Amino acid sequence: MTTPSTGELKAARRGRWRPLLIVGAVLVVPVLVFVGFAAVRDLQRQALPTPTFPSLADAPDASLHGTVAFISEAKHNKDPRRQACARVALASGAAARDVYCWPIDQPAQATAVWIDDGRLLVTSFREPQGEGAPEPEWAKYVDVATGRVEDVPAGSLGVGAEPSSGPRTNPEGQRLLLESGGGEAVIHLFGPGDEERKLLEVTDANPQWSIQAGPVWSPDFAWVMSWDAGLLITTTSDTPRTRTLAEEASASPHGFDQPNFSILDRDLDLG
Repeated sequence: MTTPSTGELKAARRGRWRPLLIVGAVLVVPVLVFVGFAAVRDLQRQALPTPTFPSLADAPDASLHGTVAFISEAKHNKDPRRQACARVALASGAAARDVYCWPIDQPAQATAVWIDDGRLLVTSFREPQGEGAPEPEWAKYVDVATGRVEDVPAGSLGVGAEPSSGPRTNPEGQRLLLESGGGEAVIHLFGPGDEERKLLEVTDANPQWSIQAGPVWSPDFAWVMSWDAGLLITTTSDTPRTRTLAEEASASPHGFDQPNFSILDRDLDLG
């Protein structure tokens, strides 16, 4: 029996591997095409715009009632330092103003909450230690009508400082549900029964955008508010309309799983 030469053995091995290499190439090419397509699609999505909505400040809506308080950040012309402000705005968009401001060196950790006597409770928080909850460092009572500001006693710091999430279901049994993430958002209105309507629907927006808090009903159950690094108002009429009330509303302090806005059930005089 003739013993195969070294060259013949190598040729035989190459022959056995050739079909496997062909199959491997056939499998790899579609994967590379898919990966390349996904990369291109991701780049295209990154270039998509952040959604914009008409401003209530530009076109006030007198049918919307209530006064919204929130924390905003800005640099004012008279004081170029970075500031955080407790700001109040009529839900109609007809008027808004800062009622208490203070200098900051980093993003504001603060809340503004209406209390039972109609004043505003403004609380500033320290960064939490590790996984702990935010710690209040100071708080003020602000009378929006008179401008009077009072210190909150040390023993009461943090009490009532976390904004309420607000009602998700109205007296008729209509329930709000949010689906949002990756540049898409839908606010559903369910009920009564199996009836369902969409109050807001955004698709194909920048993947970094989403509605991050809310939606909640207004005290009179006439409109809905949610937060996307600003404040949105969605009317619940047969033709839902979404308008922006504020563009610079801060997020809740770290550890608070609530929208960082508070709604008073009446229109204040902000003139």
